[in-house]
Amino acid sequence: MIKRMILTSLIVTFTVTCLFAQGLVKTGGFARLTGMGGNPYVMDPFFNTINPAWNSVYDNFILGDLGSAAGSPFSAGGFGQYLSGSFRVGQNWTLGGILARNDFNGMSIALLDPGSNNSLGIPFPGVVSSVNLVRGPGSVVPLDNNVELIGTYSFGNTALGLGIAYASTTNDFTPATGTSSEGSASQLGFNLGIVTDITSGITLDIGGSFVMPSASYKLSTDNETAASQTIILINGRAFWNINPKLQFVPIVVFASASGTLDSGITSTGSSDLISFSSIGFGGGLNYQVGDFLLAGGVIFSTNSQTIPAIQGLSPEQSNSATIFPLWNFGVEWNLLDWLVGRFGYVAISGSATVEEPTPPLPSTSLDESVYSFFGTPQRGATVGVGFRFGDFSLDATVNEDVLRQGFNNIGGGGASFAYLTASYAMP
Repeated sequence: MIKRMILTSLIVTFTVTCLFAQGLVKTGGFARLTGMGGNPYVMDPFFNTINPAWNSVYDNFILGDLGSAAGSPFSAGGFGQYLSGSFRVGQNWTLGGILARNDFNGMSIALLDPGSNNSLGIPFPGVVSSVNLVRGPGSVVPLDNNVELIGTYSFGNTALGLGIAYASTTNDFTPATGTSSEGSASQLGFNLGIVTDITSGITLDIGGSFVMPSASYKLSTDNETAASQTIILINGRAFWNINPKLQFVPIVVFASASGTLDSGITSTGSSDLISFSSIGFGGGLNYQVGDFLLAGGVIFSTNSQTIPAIQGLSPEQSNSATIFPLWNFGVEWNLLDWLVGRFGYVAISGSATVEEPTPPLPSTSLDESVYSFFGTPQRGATVGVGFRFGDFSLDATVNEDVLRQGFNNIGGGGASFAYLTASYAMP
């Protein structure tokens, strides 16, 4: 369970944005970031998902994540696919948007019902799963196909961005006679971002998101079962140019999730869902000479989770995890005019405190465990490549085993690339 909490912290941390950290090149995406060790210190178009002001920078630009393998080799519909675009409609304005599925990689308003998709990384079932747990599988259709609209306005050295996302489902049944049913789910999200030069050598980048998923189900003969959740995300950075080659980048991130469940049927009461909060801060350096970029740093993160008491069964439980240090390192350089190489490394250390009801249930006391951990399966080395064909780019995370297998890859059936992102910068 605590390892899932760690994954949440990583997701939130990795979606912090960075503007003017390196020379702007309209290319990149989730595959590039992953190839550089999930690096939160580099500038990349993926970050318009958390700060819409990025669309003012990546204008006249289209990005599509092709995702990772969805199952057997050559199967369709890779995991984590989404489409993003930004188009300049005036000297100061851009319009664009994001089309995302329910397997979106990242923590923003593009992500649908995070608990139901286990994207929060903790034992939190989300609003759809919470209602279906009470009413039965399939009572509410899970959310999918999220649509986000993004607009930006720039003036002077400042860019403002606003994003609005919405998705919904219905599942109604009206028989000629007898009991009817109504099931529905929806999510409304807003995010606001600003990028501004507060001095000639310091750029400030702040993005915030507010997400509200909800679900309900009701028979014509009973009370409504309803669940709702509120998710708040805040990401901030400052970029201090120490010299033309070196930049210091401090980071602050915050996330919280909470909600309520009205069980309905014969009940009219409500109860709290599992809540979660995370705060992290750290700093890194970007060193760039020509097309060579080295970026890395360390982050401290503290996470807490509250599991509400269940009357007559178990008391309230409080779990926590402290992550320090969380190291992210990445390097990127041009191997050829059309080929980019990347390496990265992630190292995670921390401690966790977990409370569990003393068996057997029902119980009024708690057992506590305190232990160390060393990260999630995502830790360790990463490898990536980028292909440049004029204004078109294809970035990939390389399956490290391809390098280990060597000549054994000839005629083999293993996947060479673990994740792919395609992009096009319109001239």
